[in-house]
Amino acid sequence: MSFFKFITESPEDKTEKQSKKNLFAKKKQQPSNGTIDNFYPASFDDVGTIIDKLCSGKPAIVHLNELSDATAQRVIDLLSGAVYAINGNMSELEKDVYVFTPSGVKTNI
Repeated sequence: MSFFKFITESPEDKTEKQSKKNLFAKKKQQPSNGTIDNFYPASFDDVGTIIDKLCSGKPAIVHLNELSDATAQRVIDLLSGAVYAINGNMSELEKDVYVFTPSGVKTNI
């Protein structure tokens, strides 16, 4: 008799893990159609729309000129966290204008 008990995965566990892996891979691999949308958020509540765009594989240019400094900083913080989570990138184009890109989109800025 052995002191070690071997744990094996059932075929159902493997299938479930594989389907979750495929779902994540499909989300990451959706290519951009070559356009970049401009966003002019009026409040912190508008950030969800920008994050949805990034998660769908499309880059976004965000203009923060009309926001207060505190709100603009909160928007940048949330968007930079989102692009980190999807292995994306963030670059400042000019004062208060940023480009956020998902994984796989390169910028030469």
